[in-house]
Amino acid sequence: MIIRVRTNIGIWRVTITSPQSSITTQTILDTIAQTRPHVVYEAPLSLDPKCSEPIDTTRPLCEQHGVQMRDGLMIYCKVDSSTCAENTVGNNNGGNTNDTNMSTTAAASEPSSSSTITKRIIAKDGTIKLIHTTDTDPSNNKSELGFRKGLMPLRDIKKSWTLNEFTAMDDKYNFKIKRQESSFVGVEGLHLESGAVESFQNYLRRFQFRQQRFGYLYGRFVEEEEDTQEEEEEDRSHLRQGGGARMPQKNESKVKKNKKVIVEAIYEPPQEADADAAEGFVMLDDDQEENVEQVASLLGLRKVGWIVGQPPRETGFQFSAAEVIMAAELQLECAQGVEETPFVTVRCTVGDEGNVIVEAFQVSLQCM
Repeated sequence: MIIRVRTNIGIWRVTITSPQSSITTQTILDTIAQTRPHVVYEAPLSLDPKCSEPIDTTRPLCEQHGVQMRDGLMIYCKVDSSTCAENTVGNNNGGNTNDTNMSTTAAASEPSSSSTITKRIIAKDGTIKLIHTTDTDPSNNKSELGFRKGLMPLRDIKKSWTLNEFTAMDDKYNFKIKRQESSFVGVEGLHLESGAVESFQNYLRRFQFRQQRFGYLYGRFVEEEEDTQEEEEEDRSHLRQGGGARMPQKNESKVKKNKKVIVEAIYEPPQEADADAAEGFVMLDDDQEENVEQVASLLGLRKVGWIVGQPPRETGFQFSAAEVIMAAELQLECAQGVEETPFVTVRCTVGDEGNVIVEAFQVSLQCM
């Protein structure tokens, strides 16, 4: 059975082979400790994103109120990000499986006194911290000695290197971010229904744009077509001047020129603002998702983009890394692959003078 554990640093997928009737919180903690032996929990395993409803450690998970045992079950907790490095070398040497207290479990998973190898990691506050590993001989793990993570050491690839050879190989793993000059949306651009945007802004104004929120844009992709009236007028002028009949250049009477996006409504799915989350909010299970799609389809609408409300940021800071990733994932879903799509990303924030700023963006094919 696969259980998803949503933490403040991401989602962990925990695979448990025990029968569902015997799965407890300790079973989940022990499974997590196999790959993350030094994790420290700041909030216990809970059934709600705020971690205000801790799971009862004295009963199996299947007997908990409101829990439906199925693959993909989502539970929540908060952890210290500096203690969550994965152990890819060996199994956990510590751990008291009979203790159901989380703090005791975290303490039991501390490295043994015989471990002398440490790694440096960067914590979320920017400080550098040391964590312990279980392998006292780093030469046993060649990935630690590779010139890049996951690759062999240079000496194992080739005995001797010239600077040009090394530079040529290193360039294969360097990615240059390039600006995409052409837009996937035509000259008509994006048209937003003012009432829908005003309703979305009202929530942000209520908290002075300090809480982030997102919504899906529903509307239409409209194809603009270039009329060939000018070309026909040119042909008539040619005939009036005594010229012979001109051979047609194309069989099509109209040529697709560009596209524009028309937004008619904004749907805000269930969510909770969370300053500790990477996106600034936590998406909750949406029981009405299928109904919304059906109603939109009956109205001739489809999902054409998404909008995100942002707090005030310094000049030049448009999107966070998590927002860019979410925009790329939604564009991929709309295009069904790395293809051009008019799917848009709209940011709504407030300027220095208190004026509301609404801007439309798209991520490039390289980002997708």
